[in-house]
Amino acid sequence: MAHMKRASIGLFLFVVIGVPGIARAQDEGKVGLTMGYPSSIGVIWQAADRVALRPEITLSRSTGDSSTNDLLGASPVSTNDSTGVGAGVSALFYLHRWEGLRTYVSPRFSYARTSTSASTTSATSTSESTVSSYLTSGSFGAQYSLGRHFGLFGEIGLGYTATSTALTSTLTTSFTSVVNGVVTQSTRTQAVQSSSHANTLATRSGVGVIFFF
Repeated sequence: MAHMKRASIGLFLFVVIGVPGIARAQDEGKVGLTMGYPSSIGVIWQAADRVALRPEITLSRSTGDSSTNDLLGASPVSTNDSTGVGAGVSALFYLHRWEGLRTYVSPRFSYARTSTSASTTSATSTSESTVSSYLTSGSFGAQYSLGRHFGLFGEIGLGYTATSTALTSTLTTSFTSVVNGVVTQSTRTQAVQSSSHANTLATRSGVGVIFFF
């Protein structure tokens, strides 16, 4: 009887203490898909109990046009085409855990490049610009698991960004000349290149969702 009583007590302690611990351990997977704001998509990998890696990529594409009326009544149309791509990686070092809530600190490094072209329908001017930026940041964040397959995260911190811009502008001018009664039309093209650099220190924040596999 005493043996059966001890076995019952042991089973009770296992159910009360052990099962919730196992359930918490199974609440979330080791790998997940992340989608965050500012716009990015990536993967989170739980490399160890207190360490995770979160590589991510960003993609953007935009086009547009505008028209203006000049003094001669013409309506030149300007078109713009922009493409951006970026990649980054964050390391998450977890600090504490309360049930499904975990806090962490995260160093992050990312690189982004945006190319933009603009022109007019009359082909009088065109421009090509390339903007490259490097971001290094540190953040404090929190990650909350709503279940085994879904979670949320948010973070805030300080980031340092180094930006380089290269711009090439081309201006084409048409003119007409008359020599000995002969009308001649010709064009002249002038290209100007410029570059600039900027460094920015500012706060940054981000939020997102996690879909665990």
